[in-house]
Amino acid sequence: QCSVLVFGRGDAEDFKLKGFDIAARCVAAMSDTILVFVGAPHGKHEEITKRFIDFGIPANRLKVRCYVDSREDLKRLFCEVDLVLMPSRTEGFGLTGLEALSAGLPVLVSKNSGFGEALGSVPCGSLFVIEDEDPSAWRVAIKRIWNRDRKSRLDEVRTVRDFYSERYSWSEQCKHLMEKMVELVDGMNYI
Repeated sequence: QCSVLVFGRGDAEDFKLKGFDIAARCVAAMSDTILVFVGAPHGKHEEITKRFIDFGIPANRLKVRCYVDSREDLKRLFCEVDLVLMPSRTEGFGLTGLEALSAGLPVLVSKNSGFGEALGSVPCGSLFVIEDEDPSAWRVAIKRIWNRDRKSRLDEVRTVRDFYSERYSWSEQCKHLMEKMVELVDGMNYI
């Protein structure tokens, strides 16, 4: 079975904006796939489970979990799943997608996110960016990844991760920010 991970709060607004309905419909149509939702607030598990079931996913192929609040728990979670979905209809950036890619997991992200835009700009990154809200497009992308052997999947992710880190280096970004700050301070007129 393939385990697909999505992150969020799970409220009604999240279901629309984060595209959880897309994830639920796509996974519901794949009998060999489990959806793992992480981020349920305390006491909201049943409510969130019902929302997913209402979109067609069987209860036996759904796991709803609490928010992960430590790096160690996040690492363990990434070891439990096969890929991360980020089907957002709108998303500022989508740090969870970057964290998953950094951990070596295949990630499928919406073009409607900052991470999707960034990922689409690196060689091979567009393979992981979905430009459609139709659950069938996401299902095809999941199958494309899942039908490859494990080594090929991991090699592909490693390649994209390396291209991404070359283009978007934290140290380079910080260096440019510091240079800009110094430039701004030096350019100020002191009275």
